[in-house]
Amino acid sequence: MNAKIQFFISLATFLSIATASEPPVRPEKMEKIAPRLSEMLRENPDGSIKVWVFFTDKETFDQTSYRGKAVSAMQSFSDRARLRRLRRSLEPNGDFHDIPVSPRYMELIRQTGAEILRPSRWLNAVAVSATSTQIEQLASLPVVSEIKMVATFRRKPLPEEPFSPRKESADPDYGNAFTQLNMVNIPLMHHLGYTGEGVLIAIFDTGFELNHPSLASLNLIDKYDFINNDTSVGDRTNSPIEPQHGTYVVSVCGGYAPGFLIGAAFDADYLLAKTEKTYAEEIAEEYNWIAAAEWADSLGADIISSSLGYVDWYANTNGTAIYSMLDGNTAPITVAADIAASRGIAVFNAAGNERDDPFFYITPPADADSIISVGAVNASGIIAGFSSSGPTFDGRLKPEIVALGVNATAANFNGGYALASGTSLSTPIAAGAGALLLQIHPDWTPIQLRDALARSADRFGNPDNLYGYGLFDTFEASGLLRINPISSIRLQVQDTVALTISAIGGGGEAIAFSASNLPSSANFIDNGDGTALLTYVGRKEDVGSRTVRFIATAGVNADTAEVLFSIFEGFLITAGPNPFTDTLTIFLGQIPETSAKITIHTISGEKVWEKISDNNSTPGEAVIWNGTNLKGKRVAPGMYIVIVAAGKTVEKIKVFKRI
Repeated sequence: MNAKIQFFISLATFLSIATASEPPVRPEKMEKIAPRLSEMLRENPDGSIKVWVFFTDKETFDQTSYRGKAVSAMQSFSDRARLRRLRRSLEPNGDFHDIPVSPRYMELIRQTGAEILRPSRWLNAVAVSATSTQIEQLASLPVVSEIKMVATFRRKPLPEEPFSPRKESADPDYGNAFTQLNMVNIPLMHHLGYTGEGVLIAIFDTGFELNHPSLASLNLIDKYDFINNDTSVGDRTNSPIEPQHGTYVVSVCGGYAPGFLIGAAFDADYLLAKTEKTYAEEIAEEYNWIAAAEWADSLGADIISSSLGYVDWYANTNGTAIYSMLDGNTAPITVAADIAASRGIAVFNAAGNERDDPFFYITPPADADSIISVGAVNASGIIAGFSSSGPTFDGRLKPEIVALGVNATAANFNGGYALASGTSLSTPIAAGAGALLLQIHPDWTPIQLRDALARSADRFGNPDNLYGYGLFDTFEASGLLRINPISSIRLQVQDTVALTISAIGGGGEAIAFSASNLPSSANFIDNGDGTALLTYVGRKEDVGSRTVRFIATAGVNADTAEVLFSIFEGFLITAGPNPFTDTLTIFLGQIPETSAKITIHTISGEKVWEKISDNNSTPGEAVIWNGTNLKGKRVAPGMYIVIVAAGKTVEKIKVFKRI
């Protein structure tokens, strides 16, 4: 199947999930106890096993009962949750998946002696701990449709590298984190003002050390420990390293420590769910993930970032994971991830770190067809040796995208910073990028978000099952349009300028250019290929400064660049913009001396600012006045006189400061 067609075909599956009412009817002859569970019961007849017990219905046998229960269930949801559904054209008054599990059915479970661990309204099931005898009793209940094992996850530890701070960009704020963000064009988004504000990200992981300096300004909306059923997500009761992995992950997405680490979406709001143990060989159980997802749904999460994969018990008796279970419909956690997408939540999940192990493939829920699975590359854009591969068992491309997951800079839970590796790190970078896109397009569904990221990626035309669609470009995915930087134009009379104007972005739409306030003899041509050309020969009658405006449009998007255009002759002051609001740029022409003194006075003659220019009289030298007086205070709006004195030559010009 063509890869592009394959990518979009899951939309039909997504829509079928989104409009679900009652679960599909199960053939009566199908065995209720799953084959893998039957094997386990034969091998361990006396011990307790954690299993999923699925029900046939929710006791909503008529439309009135169904609708009433759905509306009632939504009353416990936050306004933010209802708004998310409205924005994404989903039913705000609830549906089958919002109705809780039948209390009567749960009581029938308790009567067998099985211990209920967690119910799931999405799956219409309960996770229980039960003996083989109790499981047989559960299977005999008419309201039970199927019983499966609960899957667990054991994370393979990946080595950490020694950390040494280094400056990686002209902007020192990002510190060592610049590379991981710049590879997917996030610093540009920050520069344009998109930092995730207003978007709610739920992160599922181990504990979180919220006292780390990089997390001091985290916009934390709520937190919950689904292991211990409390709100303490940073405790180290069971293990001294309990907050380690979660702190890595949340800092990469939401951290803010200028000079050391800036996260991909540092202004987003956050929900933190502790769903994984770091003791008992780092076991996580999928029912905690599903409970956290339902909790995040009720609070209005826009994004789930999950760096977990559940594969251990989806295995043969020899411990080898069963590839055929990666079909997007078998693992309960995979089904839950798709249901989350049907609620309007974009799920970003780590592809897994299994490719250098015998299993090789992605791990549930990364096989879900309506989520975004994320692989890991190094700083050169080469796929990491551990990054799990697709395809799914049913032939779908996986992962969808990749980001840096080798030696990513993250906050160390014990203080300072670390270089950590794994698809665990690439995933929150991608999730943070998703938050920036939802800040711009709050109505985008999870499928539209995934589509935009895939289309922006460097392998979209030639995807494969290692990179997916490749390394994405957040700015390109946004559909925004930006004129490439243009320097101020300064030239003397008779000098010639030939300037090409170009832009990036536009979401694939054709880019058109226009300009205003150019000198009358200037020639401006839209080349029709996404560029424009300005040509001009300086004329004496144009001497002075003006602000020229260049405008680019692409579909509904537009961008404007204002450029100071100055023409001088001999020793002549030009300054602009005039009038100005914050800063004034003063340009010097041919100065006959090696230095010039620039002073600025009020209209009554009081000196408010001065500067000595001593760079050997470079023609066109620019001096910036930031609108402050000699004491560093902002000056009042009004008229000011700029005076340049060089030897016996003195030039003056009036400028006006606006409010």
